Amino acid sequence: MESKSTRKRGTSDIVYKSLKNEILHLHLLPGSAVSEIETSNKYNVSRTPVRDAFKALASEGLLEVVPHVGTFVSYIDIREISDILFMREVVEQAVLRILATTYTQAQILKIRLALNEQQKLIQQMSSFTPEEQKEAGTRFLVLDNQFHELLFSLAGKKKIWDMLVHSNPQYERFRALLNVGNPEAMNNLYAAHCELVETIIGKDMDKLQQLVSNHIYGGFSENADIVLKNSSYFTQTPEED
Repeated sequence: MESKSTRKRGTSDIVYKSLKNEILHLHLLPGSAVSEIETSNKYNVSRTPVRDAFKALASEGLLEVVPHVGTFVSYIDIREISDILFMREVVEQAVLRILATTYTQAQILKIRLALNEQQKLIQQMSSFTPEEQKEAGTRFLVLDNQFHELLFSLAGKKKIWDMLVHSNPQYERFRALLNVGNPEAMNNLYAAHCELVETIIGKDMDKLQQLVSNHIYGGFSENADIVLKNSSYFTQTPEED
């Protein structure tokens, strides 16, 4: 029989995962207030599991608790994004070099199937409403993460991918800001994925290194206008000396 404490953890986990998904995909915008009472009513649960979920999200830097004021979705830290981009570039270059020297034809087939899922979603975009395009953008980011996770797994570095994902909730929100509701951005990501795969197959290490750099930093540099337009979502703290 399921214990009361087990049910409590399960309820808290459901609330935590749902809120985290809303924050990462910008359904809850940076700076917006979140209420224990409203959240407990929304999920039809007591305030205790909501409080536990808030604590977990605060520990990940996604919520900020201001004593005697309230709880707010944290702002995106652009300096942290810069550090994550650097880490992703260095690690992914190394991992894909390994894959380029060890892949099998069966593995390439798995990669092509993953690309096919991305392509199918993009092809459907023209018939979507603006709201459906946003939902498709969120789905594409999931497929994008699954694609990169697959590459790491096939290279025997799945644990490294897990560590990267655990450390990058700020980056996930940044990617959502740049790509959700932006069909052109999704087309560019898909094209970059295809070129990465062909370069892995061709074992062109120099080109692979450059492609990874372009893929990691491309969205950052090409969409500076989106960042400026949504500057209120970012921390306004001064640069460190």
